[in-house]
Amino acid sequence: MALFRADPDLHEAPVFMKRLRIATVPYVNAAPLVWGFTHGTARDLHEIIALSPARIPDLLLEGQVDAGLIPVIEAPRLERAGIALLPSPGIASRRTARSVLLIACRPLETLRRIAVDRSSRTSVALLKIILAHRRVGPVTFDEQPPDLAAMLREHDAALLIGDPALAADSGGLEVHDLAEEWNAMTGLPFVFAAWAVHPGLPFEECGRIFDASMREGVRNIDAIAAAAAPGIGVPAAAVEAYLRDNIHYELGALEQRALSSFLGRAHEIGLIERPGPPHFHAAARTAAAEPGRVPT
Repeated sequence: MALFRADPDLHEAPVFMKRLRIATVPYVNAAPLVWGFTHGTARDLHEIIALSPARIPDLLLEGQVDAGLIPVIEAPRLERAGIALLPSPGIASRRTARSVLLIACRPLETLRRIAVDRSSRTSVALLKIILAHRRVGPVTFDEQPPDLAAMLREHDAALLIGDPALAADSGGLEVHDLAEEWNAMTGLPFVFAAWAVHPGLPFEECGRIFDASMREGVRNIDAIAAAAAPGIGVPAAAVEAYLRDNIHYELGALEQRALSSFLGRAHEIGLIERPGPPHFHAAARTAAAEPGRVPT
């Protein structure tokens, strides 16, 4: 996948033709993506709202937001409505995520009832793919609020995502990092979320401003971690290590391959219709080599 690689002068606020309504998610891993919009050179130029990831695709389809950070399992559905993904940035993990966890009271192979965070769609699909690969089942899934103790009261395991997963007390329980499980299956990273933008917008300019916001955020991860840590309930150093070591934001050819594999496997087990290749709008592409971790 070619990336939009423009790196504008961050001393000047990017100019855009309209005020965008941008939907993000209320987890610390998304904070670097919108830092430029909330604290940086594009501060107050666009409207930023934080929502459950499960709500954002429908708001895009209804035209209530112009751009949204979507669970990637929704990409084929949005594409059929003409809503395309920006090629970068997004939220991915090379190996371990630390914030997408299956926490179990019993061995994986014996699980039969799993409580899942009602905010998650991509992570639930990933869990189902992993369980199918491991030939675990039959399994029933119940959506619940992300409260580990309550989820495990009547279930064998709980799927937590985002900040609740980072803060979960999993002592004495089996913990499966789903990104790590995926990497063991495929040798690939995992892409959890990407920006989707309405087709009527100038995609190249959208690519530029979202990329600029992310780059400012990555340069301020220490401040993001310090601000978020008290609310999450974990030390700032642990949040900073998570954002630097477990999450990466620049999506490249390897991530495109991983996303195609994920959507193909989701189709194979009946979760989605047959997907085409992930559609990244051509106007946002430039020829680029496979990127490494975003520099800080």
